[in-house]
Amino acid sequence: MKRITTIILALAMAFGTLQAQTKVMSHRGYYAHPGSFENTLTSLKGAQDLGVEGVELDVHLTTEDSLVILHGPKIPGSNYPDVQKLDYRTVRSCILPNGDRIPNLREYLTQAKKTPGLMLFLELKAHPTPERETRLAERVIALCDELNMYDQLTFISFSEHLCDEILRLKKGTVVIPISSSKAFTTEELLRKGYSGVSYHMGVVMNRTHLLDEAHNAGLQTVLWPVNSYDLADFAMKHHVDYVSSDEPQAMLNLMTAIRELNWKQTKKLIAFDLDGTLTAPKQPLSAENRAVLDTLAKRYEVIMAGAGNCKRIFNQMGGYPITIVGNYGMEESRMVDGEFRIVREEKTPADRKFFDRKCMELRKKYGYTSYKGDPLEYHESGMVTFGLLGTKADQADKLAFDPDKVRRREMFPEVKEVFKDYSVFIGGTTSFDITPKQYNKYDAVMRYAAEKGYVKDQILFVGDDFTDGGNDSQIRIYGMDYIRIDDYTRLPEKLQFLF
Repeated sequence: MKRITTIILALAMAFGTLQAQTKVMSHRGYYAHPGSFENTLTSLKGAQDLGVEGVELDVHLTTEDSLVILHGPKIPGSNYPDVQKLDYRTVRSCILPNGDRIPNLREYLTQAKKTPGLMLFLELKAHPTPERETRLAERVIALCDELNMYDQLTFISFSEHLCDEILRLKKGTVVIPISSSKAFTTEELLRKGYSGVSYHMGVVMNRTHLLDEAHNAGLQTVLWPVNSYDLADFAMKHHVDYVSSDEPQAMLNLMTAIRELNWKQTKKLIAFDLDGTLTAPKQPLSAENRAVLDTLAKRYEVIMAGAGNCKRIFNQMGGYPITIVGNYGMEESRMVDGEFRIVREEKTPADRKFFDRKCMELRKKYGYTSYKGDPLEYHESGMVTFGLLGTKADQADKLAFDPDKVRRREMFPEVKEVFKDYSVFIGGTTSFDITPKQYNKYDAVMRYAAEKGYVKDQILFVGDDFTDGGNDSQIRIYGMDYIRIDDYTRLPEKLQFLF
């Protein structure tokens, strides 16, 4: 097998146009380092630290219906040939080669929940009878219902019966069949309600139309195993959504190098989020990041695409002369003859009685009945900000309230359901932003781009929160190229390749 770390630059120079961001799935976690082992909590934590976007894990049912994580069926380092024929106590008594015990699914999901942007690919292993497979599906769905983390879960299996049972038990879940030989038609995948397909490389290497047709039908595609540069090349050219790799760190480095070279050559428009990306929340733009914008503006068109209104963004940036698309696209400002001007405003008045009632119901349910100022902020555009601490909360209290957004992510599924006819985002430090359905950062940027004659492949978005519910999430969901900023103070380093 060819090692990929030594050929990154050569491949990048030879690589053609990219149209989608292929993501890395760490196969059985990140275990390719001392002290780790596949499908353990150690390998999961390693993947979380590495920053991959997906992790694959294997789920079995023990004799008394406990859910355990192991590739199996044999337990490594033991004399037990089949984990499915053992009780949970026996399974837990086994020590894996790195010293870990075999994890159960609950503790694995609990650890994974600490990284909300991480997608888990739960491979439900085939079992001897349809009845046992149904029982496996029932147990998994019951646990996932309890933990309420479907936004992080994709169910995969070689068993179509298991795939069908998951969909029967929980409509709307993301289910993808795995194939090492069968070629699925897009019609079959869509008819069965599958969200995509996961192929062994041998199935598609000479039948690339399978990937292209699935992609064109809006289905996800996964390719495995991808541990070499030529397969990374193949996957990215065919817009594969995820590659499953046993060498995730090297694969991340490879794909980053390819993208960066391509983006520098093809991007024309760069759109920025503000809070968490260019600045700390509600804080001024630093001289260092101002210089980044100055440098980029010499080569690209640079705009702001924010959740706040244009005037607030302009003031927070210290009057930096830049086009701003604010309130998720409800308004736009430009510098005209050296002066800040609003050039477009769209207003959709909110139903205040409806919002007042529904938000108070949510406050009572989640215990946020004490607040300073007003419970809701109604913007002239029609956007509504549901601040859990109120409109007059102290800045220090707001910054300390939910810095990792865990509190609001727990509420998000219900807030989204209550306001299902609107777009809902986790915004600011304590709030949810609720807009008319058509307003989000993806549509806002695309509208601006269309007016200027840019196509999607010429756009790059720079933001900090692309997870479901994040106010940059539609950028990821609808397939615009993006860069995630984890630390705004390192923005110059992160974007240097574009200079």
